Amino acid sequence: MKTFVNNYIDIPDRTATLLISFLHQNDGKLSKRALKKEFSALTNEEVKAFENKFKELFKS
Repeated sequence: MKTFVNNYIDIPDRTATLLISFLHQNDGKLSKRALKKEFSALTNEEVKAFENKFKELFKS
């Protein structure tokens, strides 16, 4: 998952790890709070790509 995130957008490793942790904590979705604070720079397309990839990897 981290490789996908890093290949999809250029973000620091710490931020990619935090993104993945938040996805694990919230059943594959980023919370509204996380979207407004830590990940406000992400586009809707990027958020959907990460949530879909997470589901593909961990919910199959």
